[in-house]
Amino acid sequence: MSGSNDAVKAVTHELTVQRLAGEMFRAAAWAALGTFVLGVAVSTVIWGTAGLVGSLIGGAIAIGSSLATLLLMRKTAALDPMFVMVAALGGFMGKLIVLLLAVILLRNQSWLEPKALGITLVATVLVTSFLEARASRRSRSQMVVPASEGT
Repeated sequence: MSGSNDAVKAVTHELTVQRLAGEMFRAAAWAALGTFVLGVAVSTVIWGTAGLVGSLIGGAIAIGSSLATLLLMRKTAALDPMFVMVAALGGFMGKLIVLLLAVILLRNQSWLEPKALGITLVATVLVTSFLEARASRRSRSQMVVPASEGT
């Protein structure tokens, strides 16, 4: 009888969202780090120390915002599916606002190269977002979860 409980447990909405977040993380992690490292290397060669600092900040913000989105998915997985979608949209909008604020606030700083910050930030976000979306589309976690008791 416990085997049937495990089968029912495996198709809950919460576990499906948790699994999807894990698949998205695995799909994007190495590519995001690779893009970040490439951005740092190229920016350092082109702009020197200011490029290094700018690309380190841009890449760190991009990777941090992507991790925050996946963490938001995990934290809201137990909620109603509509709230998970609202949280995902809110997380996406929050990511865009953080990226915009970072570029605006840091663009006139003499100790960093704003082009290095922007290029590394945008490249890392685009690569990460593309791979997360591709992982979501290809995911085996995407399934119709049967209604639970009381709904």
